[in-house]
Amino acid sequence: MKKIFEICVGVILMALCGSVSAASLQKATMYDEHGLRAEAKQELIDVIFSKASQNDKAEAYYLLGSIAFDERSISVALDSWKTLVAKYPKSKEATLVKGKISELAEIVGESAEESIKNAVAQSYLRHADFWSEDKDRIFRIDSSWIPNVESAIKWYDKVIAEFPKTPAAERAYKGKLRTLIGWKESGRYGDLHGVKGNFSKYMPQLIEAFAAFERDFPKAGSLQAFRYQIAQAYWSNKDWANTREWLNKIIEVAGDQDGFYKDLAERRLQKVEY
Repeated sequence: MKKIFEICVGVILMALCGSVSAASLQKATMYDEHGLRAEAKQELIDVIFSKASQNDKAEAYYLLGSIAFDERSISVALDSWKTLVAKYPKSKEATLVKGKISELAEIVGESAEESIKNAVAQSYLRHADFWSEDKDRIFRIDSSWIPNVESAIKWYDKVIAEFPKTPAAERAYKGKLRTLIGWKESGRYGDLHGVKGNFSKYMPQLIEAFAAFERDFPKAGSLQAFRYQIAQAYWSNKDWANTREWLNKIIEVAGDQDGFYKDLAERRLQKVEY
């Protein structure tokens, strides 16, 4: 009878530990969402040193790395993810970063400061840094003759493909659409990029990218804004028919609900040709 009681107590304690660690992960996530990074990291460290499950500890390591990466503490982020892969190689979080650590280190490594635990080596490095303190901490990249739009889209598409229908993918879609809409470089002779620079080349890509964004994120709050940008691009190129089509689409989607872009579309429709 005593043995059965001890087993029951053990099961209950394991369940409680699991629920507590899950709550701590949720608490850490909420802290992070509200900008309380120090509190979030403390919660995650508590999970790692608790009797939480391996799955919860793996997630805690992953989130710690993510917070560090977002804070531009690149070496700390990479260390957290390396530990994650070493300790919990079969976890879903390890799968996310495994094979990507070297790539991340390559992309941002020039701005990362590696952790040096040897005090003597650290002192030598400080002596060296004293004499070259004016050196660039981040490498300068000459992007002359490199196609900006295509280079940016390559990485946006990589996010969309590897992390479909996630907040990261939504952000990538927005970045891709803004890139295709284009911009003018500062200065009197600044180059034009995207639709602003080459309408016939990039407008079909913009329409295709918007259709994919609308398909994957049909409730995105920025859809109306991008519809108006597309209408405006047609308007700037004196394509009155497509201008009206996209303005009417804004009004159609809005329905009976009033809104900034619905009102703007209705006002533009009153005077399209110029």
